[in-house]
Amino acid sequence: LLNKYKDHTIKIASITGGSNVTGIRVPCHDIAKLMHQNGGVCFVDFACAGPYVDIDMHPEDPQAYFDAIFFSPHKFLGGPGTCGVLVFNKKLYHNMIPDCPGGGTVSWTNPWGEHRYIDDIEDREDGGTPGFLQTIKAALAIKLKEQMGVEKMLQREHEIVEHIFDELEGVENLNILAPQHRDRLGVISFYIDELHYNLGVKLLNDRFGIQTRGGCSCAGTYGHYLLHVDHELSHELTNEISIGDLARKPGWIRLSIHPTTTCKEVDLVCRAIKGLARNHDEWGKDYTYDSSTNEFIHKDFLPKERLEKISSWFDL
Repeated sequence: LLNKYKDHTIKIASITGGSNVTGIRVPCHDIAKLMHQNGGVCFVDFACAGPYVDIDMHPEDPQAYFDAIFFSPHKFLGGPGTCGVLVFNKKLYHNMIPDCPGGGTVSWTNPWGEHRYIDDIEDREDGGTPGFLQTIKAALAIKLKEQMGVEKMLQREHEIVEHIFDELEGVENLNILAPQHRDRLGVISFYIDELHYNLGVKLLNDRFGIQTRGGCSCAGTYGHYLLHVDHELSHELTNEISIGDLARKPGWIRLSIHPTTTCKEVDLVCRAIKGLARNHDEWGKDYTYDSSTNEFIHKDFLPKERLEKISSWFDL
C-alpha cells in the first residue's frame, strides 16, 4: 500500500490495537515506524486492546511513536458510562475554528460579528459544559487498570483463552473464528452450524445468564474474510438486507472474557456453549423469528398490550 500511494502528500495508517472479533493483537509500533519512514502518520484505536495492554505513544524507538490514539473506555473494568478519549500530537492540529463551536470555546465576542477562539486546543474543542463525571470515571477506570497490572492481566487472559480453546475445539459443529491464533486478547467469536447467531445469544442469556453479542461486531468487512464471503455472495446478501430481509445476514457469537473471570465462571461458560451446540434445535422451538429486526422472541414474552400497560407506570 505504501508503494501504491508513495506519491500522495498525505499518508495515514489508522489501525486498531487489537481485533474485537478475534482478539488478535496488531504490531502497532512496527506499523508506525514504517509509516514514519515513508512520510506518513499513524493513528491507533485502542477501544478493544486498551483495557489489557500498555498504551505507549512514545516508545524507546524514536520512529515508532503514535501520532494519535483514541478509544472509548467502555470496555475497561468500570468503564461503562465514561467519555471517549482522544490524544494526539498537537503538530497535527491546524484548524483555528473548533469542530463544534459552543460555550467556553471563545475568549470574547461582540455585536459586530467579531470573536476570538481560545488558544488552548483542548478548551477550544470542548464546547459546552464538560462531562465532568464521565471524565472522572474514565480516569478511575484507567487508574484501576494500571493498579491491576498489564502483565498479570495478560497472563490471566492467556490462561482463560487456552482453557476455552481446549474445551471447545473438540465440539464437532462449533467453529471458532481464526482458530490458529491462540495468542490473543480475551475475545473468542464462533458460530454453530445450523444455528442463527442471535438465537444462540438469546439461548445463552435466557438459559444460563451468560451475555454474549451476536452479529458482525461492527466488522463487516473483516467478516467477509473470516466467513469466506466472496463478491457474488456479498452482493446477494446485501441486496436482501437492503430490502429489509435480515434472515441471511452473516454474523457470529462473540464471547468476551476478563482477567477477573473466575475458573468456575469459565467452566460454566464452556458447559453452556457445549449444551447450546447439542440442544439448540430443541431449545430454539420456544422462540419465533422476525426477519425485519433479525431478533428472536420467546413465546412467553410479554404481549404488546401488557408492555404498553407497564410503560404507562412511567408517565409523568
